[in-house]
Amino acid sequence: MTELPEHSWVRTDAELTALAQRMRDAAWVALDSESNSMFAYRERVCLLQLNVAGALFLVDTLALAGDSGEPRAEALAALAEPLASPSLRLWIHGGEYDVACLKRDFGIALGGLFDTQQAASFLGWSRTGYAAVVEAVCEQKLPKAHKQHDWGRRPIDAKALRYALDDVVHLPRVGRELEARIGAADLDEELAIANASVAAAPAHRSAFDPSRMWKLKGARDLPAERLPVLAAIYRWREDKGRELDHPPGRLIANEPLVHLARRAPRDAAALKRMRLRRGFIQSHGEGLLAAIAAGLEGGDPLAEVPPKPKRERPPSSQVSRASRLKDWRRAEAEAREVPMQVVLPPRALNWLATHGAAELEACPDLGPKRIARYGDQLRERCHPNS
Repeated sequence: MTELPEHSWVRTDAELTALAQRMRDAAWVALDSESNSMFAYRERVCLLQLNVAGALFLVDTLALAGDSGEPRAEALAALAEPLASPSLRLWIHGGEYDVACLKRDFGIALGGLFDTQQAASFLGWSRTGYAAVVEAVCEQKLPKAHKQHDWGRRPIDAKALRYALDDVVHLPRVGRELEARIGAADLDEELAIANASVAAAPAHRSAFDPSRMWKLKGARDLPAERLPVLAAIYRWREDKGRELDHPPGRLIANEPLVHLARRAPRDAAALKRMRLRRGFIQSHGEGLLAAIAAGLEGGDPLAEVPPKPKRERPPSSQVSRASRLKDWRRAEAEAREVPMQVVLPPRALNWLATHGAAELEACPDLGPKRIARYGDQLRERCHPNS
């Protein structure tokens, strides 16, 4: 029998309000979330794990959503203010995904977060996944069996709950250790900028965009007469996923989707030769063949080919700046024996390559410390002949 650490469930508005007050009174909170992206058409946050100054809580977001089970911004409204507070130390690991999901489902922003994965990366650790960092700091191995668990199912079995709770049980110790190491390495400002960038991650998009068809590997290599077929089955997959509440990409993956468009099987016998799952063909073969036929015949709105996004090539001056900046960054990182993002984060490098170094204060993810240390060198690399 799996032993669980002492914890409290939060399933009602009253319990959520009490939790929010406890968070306001706490010096720190560790946070993680679990979603069901691999098991539902529209991903949603299903569980929120919180370690509030040593007390563990499991927030059942599905129970708080009510009968619909759909995310409602107001469902976690009580937590919005404490989580957004810059005065609350919020430990998180690999936080961009959690930030994007909480913004999408509940309109919640995270304020004073400290991302331990960012910290491990800035310290030059080669393995920065949560289990690896916990093992390095706490000398404890964590099970990985529930990385692809369906968190939308209820009840949640004990082993899965143990996995979820472990994500915040060890996080405060990891955070304190890495915070001390970051301070000793004099990387506080650089990491603070990276943490702010994590907190600013945009909400995940959930609306279907037909033009994303062009991002499928091999889509641009299809002959023109097969593009309507790809458009039709791409939309059919989306509609079928919505109907079944199933991720479209798990219904049929991108690679066989493009292969189907290229071969365009016209009957059940030809479809069976496409090496698709037998159960899939039995359940959805007829609808898939109808979509293929719509693409071959033309005139059906289902087969309308979205405009191809233009690939704009940057001017040669921008390409040259980027190359000079990358070469300089690599050499400086080697000389300082630090990771390259410590010297110049990717977003800052891209901005400088595009805009130059005339206004360094406007460059994102750069900061006063890097400007003072590298300003002249950045201006030289961006404008070598000035």
